Amino acid sequence: MTANTTASVRAFADRRWLCLISAMVICVCAGFGYAWSVLQTPIIARFGWADSGVALAYTITVVCSTMAPLLFGGLIRRMSSRLCVAVGAVLFGAGLFAAGLMSQLWQLYLFYGVISGLGVGFIYPSMMAYVVRLFPDRSGMASGLGTAAYGSGAILWAPTAAALMEKVGLGSAFRVLGVLFAAVILLGSLLLAEPPEGFHAASGGQGSGADLNRGQMVRTGAFYRMVAVFTCGLVAGVIVISQASPILQQTLGYAPARAALFVSVFSACNMAGRFVWGSLSDRLGLVNTAGAVFLLCILSMAALAVTGTEGLVLLFMGVAASCYGGLASLLTPLTARMFGPRYITENYGVMYVVFGLASLIGPSLATTFKTAGGGSYTGAYVTAAVLAVIGLALSRFLKAPSRKGE
Repeated sequence: MTANTTASVRAFADRRWLCLISAMVICVCAGFGYAWSVLQTPIIARFGWADSGVALAYTITVVCSTMAPLLFGGLIRRMSSRLCVAVGAVLFGAGLFAAGLMSQLWQLYLFYGVISGLGVGFIYPSMMAYVVRLFPDRSGMASGLGTAAYGSGAILWAPTAAALMEKVGLGSAFRVLGVLFAAVILLGSLLLAEPPEGFHAASGGQGSGADLNRGQMVRTGAFYRMVAVFTCGLVAGVIVISQASPILQQTLGYAPARAALFVSVFSACNMAGRFVWGSLSDRLGLVNTAGAVFLLCILSMAALAVTGTEGLVLLFMGVAASCYGGLASLLTPLTARMFGPRYITENYGVMYVVFGLASLIGPSLATTFKTAGGGSYTGAYVTAAVLAVIGLALSRFLKAPSRKGE
């Protein structure tokens, strides 16, 4: 390493904390989607559209955000982190602003669902890859902070959006938030800087040594094992996070207002799990930490299947939510460890699909077993526990592939 390179590495080591803070602010804004529950009812009240039709907008947003890295992977690969976030900011802000002008249901799907969803797909995966490149020596901590910032969306933006809608109305609230998010994210992107050459090695970062790109990664068995491992593990948390209110109303007889309070509590558990488990992985190792999270996942689902005691139900739902956050924080650094740090942005963009898969499986399990079981979620809990067992077993076989495959 030359003297100039060494100097630039040292200078960046001091600056990277500012870059991390900027990335976290960007992720906080991009996490607005977690506040959807406070938007759905006012939209229905304003336009009189069916519940199921309005709810579909959120599903479209999730699908578009998870598919964006797959559909635009080649474009994202050629962009710097700053430019990728800037493009996402424009799409995200414009989608929300346009949603404030909607008058028909298809416009909600297009503006909020597709355009803002694609914006998040440009922002969040690239930021998660970016923070791991900032801290290759403490990747778990960096990933935990990034995912925790993103997960704070429901806690911060739900009351903010509710207050705005009460004060200025639904349409104006969408427009104000669209301008606000676009401005803040664009300003935050100006503070991002790419790590200099040699920074990863100088910081003690570890990788597979293979540095596989997206095309090479998807041709390895390790990629499909990772997809299976994380999809199986995330289902339990998705059931709790997506169905918390109806579960509490059905199981414990909670009123909607009280159930909504615990939705926020579980969101806090999700956020805390991202930071705690991410930080612990720097000490315990990524695979060992994943194993511990899986064991807690299995325990929480098994306990929920057999208990109806209020305190225990709340406790184990909180544990399941924290496990979801924990797995979310481990996905980025483990992707870098398995397939190398060089192509982490495009590789994590592909791996991000596990959230979409789990989001398709979890709610379907919950509603299917609730209908078949006369209102009971026991079958969904048992199935999620079995999936977590499978995920735990498969995680023991995770190993970095060589450049030629396995």
